[in-house]
Amino acid sequence: MPNKWIYLSYPLDENTPAYGGGKGFERRYEKSIAMGDSCNTATWSFSNHLGTHLDFPRHFVAHGRTMDDYSIDSFIFRRIGIVDLGKVEGSRIITWEDLESANLSGNIEILLVKTGFCYMRDSTTYWQENSGFSPDLADCLRKAFPSLRVIGFDSISLSSFSHRELGSEAHKNFLDHKRPLLLLEDMDLAGISADCQVNQVIVAPWMVHEADAVPCTVMAEVCK
Repeated sequence: MPNKWIYLSYPLDENTPAYGGGKGFERRYEKSIAMGDSCNTATWSFSNHLGTHLDFPRHFVAHGRTMDDYSIDSFIFRRIGIVDLGKVEGSRIITWEDLESANLSGNIEILLVKTGFCYMRDSTTYWQENSGFSPDLADCLRKAFPSLRVIGFDSISLSSFSHRELGSEAHKNFLDHKRPLLLLEDMDLAGISADCQVNQVIVAPWMVHEADAVPCTVMAEVCK
């Protein structure tokens, strides 16, 4: 059976959840064929941290790297690690102990962590009780995986809404470093698991000058 491409990202729309219950996606129609105009056009308004998006160092580092500082091949991954944690309880902080027992190759370029929160995205639990990641995890990952560039996960943020100070520290530890680990937040990982063979992952970020974060379309080639 031929390999199959699937999305690991969500489309943006008016139902997209926002961290902390903040402002979501707004759409205003400028022209409408139904109203007699010659075409359809719309204006969109939303945070650059809404939906599936990539955090760059500038998010937490005053003069950190932005979208402009990364080449196209920075977003193409052929060595993928997947950790499926089952259903992580609400507001739990994920640590190195949760990940170290996974049978991962030491040369992975991207790590995808499935927490099970992708199955609760339509509930307020998704942003009110999301799991977070320990600040100490950043250095553990750098040591274990020298080629790692990105960590992605199916939680709305690296920062648990219940532990925001810890979340700020975690963002800094991942991003404020000579070898920053970019954060791919709010992914749709329902279609993969630890025993799924993923041949490559392509992250297609919006090209926005000096962006601290950008929405992304994420695609994976999987063996079915």
